Amino acid sequence: MEKWQISPDLSQKLDGLLQAAGAKNREGKVAESLELGQAAWELLPPPQEEWDFYPQIMARSMATKCAAIGDAISTKKWIEITYRMYDDPEHRDHFVLMPEGRALHQLGLYDEAYGLFAKVYEVFGRQGFSGEDAPYLEFYLKERAKGQN
Repeated sequence: MEKWQISPDLSQKLDGLLQAAGAKNREGKVAESLELGQAAWELLPPPQEEWDFYPQIMARSMATKCAAIGDAISTKKWIEITYRMYDDPEHRDHFVLMPEGRALHQLGLYDEAYGLFAKVYEVFGRQGFSGEDAPYLEFYLKERAKGQN
């Protein structure tokens, strides 16, 4: 299904809010960044999942920021929204699985993170943990080895 395109006017407003949110995030002002992200999200006419590009990026970013401030409930809410935005009811999209696993790990929810990383490993193998995600492969393999003993 083809996604709807955002109008240039709305795109400009979203870009301004998201750039400001990014700047606040880089300054370490994550709560302010979340407020700006929420304001941008609220500009998207429902249903948000029908729009191209912005909802996917925004939802994933909101989940990551909620994890950064230690808000597990909001993190999980935004992760579920992210799966909807990526049209992934089976929860098999790497662009959502890894951020969810990272967020759960960051929140100290290691058992849940392990389950996510097990799924990533099952679907994508070691390649699912490339680059900055390599430490999570190490975590997953160590935890899996503990379970086999």
